[in-house]
Amino acid sequence: MGAAALHSRPQLRAEAAAGLRSRGTAWVVVDAADADAVAAAIESCPTGALHYRRLDGGLQEQPPAETTVEPRPNGPLFVRGAVRIVDADGHLIREDTRAALCRCGSSENKPFCDGSHRRIGFTTGPDGSKQ
Repeated sequence: MGAAALHSRPQLRAEAAAGLRSRGTAWVVVDAADADAVAAAIESCPTGALHYRRLDGGLQEQPPAETTVEPRPNGPLFVRGAVRIVDADGHLIREDTRAALCRCGSSENKPFCDGSHRRIGFTTGPDGSKQ
């Protein structure tokens, strides 16, 4: 299942601070970056499109104790926690610690957000409801 990486400004700052740089759209090059900084930058990925596996004995990513759903202004739902997403038949689509779910209805990668909300001009009201 494909996933579009929606990078937030704080995530891009964290990636730069960790010494990460993009290679096209498919790879992130870590070069001489510190493993803890790389892990922190990847964990700031709001969509869960970026992951890591520590080979140095450092801690692996842990889900937050509480699962939360945060509606982003004019954008997706950011879900954090022990996330288990199943289809209408109960088949597992994804198990993760982070996900960005579509709420505009236009994603080509439902239930995940692919950034279509920007293309269609999706907006939410002050209370977060769709306008």
